[in-house]
Amino acid sequence: MSTTKGTSPNATSNYTTCKLWQIICYSMVPAVGNFFMIVFTMNAYIAKGGYGLATALAASIASSGKLFDAVTDPLCAVLVPKMRSKRFGAARPILAIGYLMMAASVLGIMFVFPGMGIVPYAICYMLYILGRTIHNQGKNIASNLITNDPKQRPLIGRCSQIYTMVLAMLLSLYRGKILFPIFGGLTFELLQVIGVTCVIACLIMDLLAMFALKDCDTYENVLAHYHPSVKIKLSDMVGMLKHNSAFVAGVVSDASDKLANEVASASVVNTLVFGVLIGNYGFTGDISIYTTITSVVLIFFITGIAKKIGAGKAYLRYTWVATGVAIAMFLFFLMGEYTQISVKLIPTVIFVVLYSMLTASKSTTNAAIVTMYQDIADYEFYLTGKYEPGLVIATITMLGKIVSAAGGLITAALLATIGYVDNVPQPGDPATQKVFWVTMLMWLGMMIMGWVCSIIAMHWYPLTAEKMVEVQAANKIRKQENLAAQKAAEAAAAAK
Repeated sequence: MSTTKGTSPNATSNYTTCKLWQIICYSMVPAVGNFFMIVFTMNAYIAKGGYGLATALAASIASSGKLFDAVTDPLCAVLVPKMRSKRFGAARPILAIGYLMMAASVLGIMFVFPGMGIVPYAICYMLYILGRTIHNQGKNIASNLITNDPKQRPLIGRCSQIYTMVLAMLLSLYRGKILFPIFGGLTFELLQVIGVTCVIACLIMDLLAMFALKDCDTYENVLAHYHPSVKIKLSDMVGMLKHNSAFVAGVVSDASDKLANEVASASVVNTLVFGVLIGNYGFTGDISIYTTITSVVLIFFITGIAKKIGAGKAYLRYTWVATGVAIAMFLFFLMGEYTQISVKLIPTVIFVVLYSMLTASKSTTNAAIVTMYQDIADYEFYLTGKYEPGLVIATITMLGKIVSAAGGLITAALLATIGYVDNVPQPGDPATQKVFWVTMLMWLGMMIMGWVCSIIAMHWYPLTAEKMVEVQAANKIRKQENLAAQKAAEAAAAAK
């Protein structure tokens, strides 16, 4: 870990930097959480195939899990950072605990408890939620420790989104091209194979990330962020709503985006789009490589812009783009040519281009918001002297999860209107007009509404690139003062 030398408060002397390989390896951490999340987005199929539970009941458990997640987020944000190891720092032990809990939940729900009813299913699901919460706390602390350089910080979002997209592409190919033909459908046995793959792949990614954190996740570096007299409390959540306008903008943007994505990204919606409307479920694997390449190109572009204009402006700009692409996709489906996708060349090309742009737009806005959250946490440290990236991000995501908890119920309710009450959509089901409109609402309508809310909220976001220079200059001085105070307190305690 190094601090680049400069000649003035506005120079890079205010920034903690790291090596490129460390960013590349550390950025696997968000992909770990996303892989486990992908497994549990198929909860309707897990509940039906392994436990015989109705779709509506599985959706109720998922929504309850969102509320449980919302409650545990701030509690963990206050308690977990107190785990400081003189040998392993703070972030790495937290990441390890979170991974072990998520791995245990997947193995339990897939192999230990199938056929035993709702109680063990719900327990495993809640264990996954708690493990992901703890893992996210380690990620939030580590992301803030590894670098605060505005030229490096967007690279974390860039690499994280690339890993997530490549992972999703490989999983889509794996599921649609390899496992689907073997098992003859979205069976429970297919899900078990995906679960084991997740546990092994995520272990490798987390170990690489922890190795990358060894230089920054040190006891002394962690101490420099905390003054002995400053206490982190749950009541700080209310204070942030009062004095941190960047925080408020982040809350609204995150909540609206999460609710939209909760519905639009559900596996049942993917089945309705590709397996029912288009009529070719395997096509989702065929085009995944195109969507990934497009997304990677755009992510490099947007993170490059974020280094120049700031993450907030980049996020706002590409939220507008995402909204426009979603509207264009809806108009294409409204023309009725979706039945010719994968059959005729022109409709297929149009769909692949729009779908790739839609996927890329979502990924680029996610990449920008990763940087925004760390900027908001630094701004809170600047305003109050309280280093609480875990609580800042946990509060934003908590409020988002409370809102998005309705996503599972909305999905189940909309599915019920087209006849899916005790079962789930399967490739080859009839594509009626009612199915078309409900699918459009869940897939595109929810995303458009969420992005419009984000566009409105971002007009009150104050953290420009120029403002963040001022913030980091002040924060560097505060860290030096904190470390001196911590050492004085330790010396006084040792003297006694």
